[in-house]
Amino acid sequence: MYRTIMVGVDGSKCAEYAFETSVELAKALDSRLLIVTVYSPPAIGVLGDIPPYPPTVPKEISDKIEPMLKSYEEKAKKVGVKVVESKIIPAWNSAGAGFVSEAEKQGCALTVIGSRGLTGLKRTLLGSTADYITKHAHCDVLIVRR
Repeated sequence: MYRTIMVGVDGSKCAEYAFETSVELAKALDSRLLIVTVYSPPAIGVLGDIPPYPPTVPKEISDKIEPMLKSYEEKAKKVGVKVVESKIIPAWNSAGAGFVSEAEKQGCALTVIGSRGLTGLKRTLLGSTADYITKHAHCDVLIVRR
């Protein structure tokens, strides 16, 4: 049913819940689990440098993210998920767009994401990665709210 499941993690408690749910599903369904973090370079100012294209992940950023991803991989394998991979996805535009693009490239049948539950003005001003993903993903999306 869900041969490949992709989960987005960023170190937040919401992402931790999404990870736990994706592990349960991957184990129960014998699915491949892809654990990802999307890196978007900071927004540039009028006089700022233009980020490289295609986007890249600076070494100091990958040095911080890689151990977190490896830890998630080990946790998933420890509880019985057979095929687990992780990666950092560089995205030039937004985290949501990078996530959706990678899900399509990987042939994901399900994506799992956490939601902080922003509403009202905060959501309008800050945008919502979960909202973007639900509107643009080619596959099923599970939003975990705990």
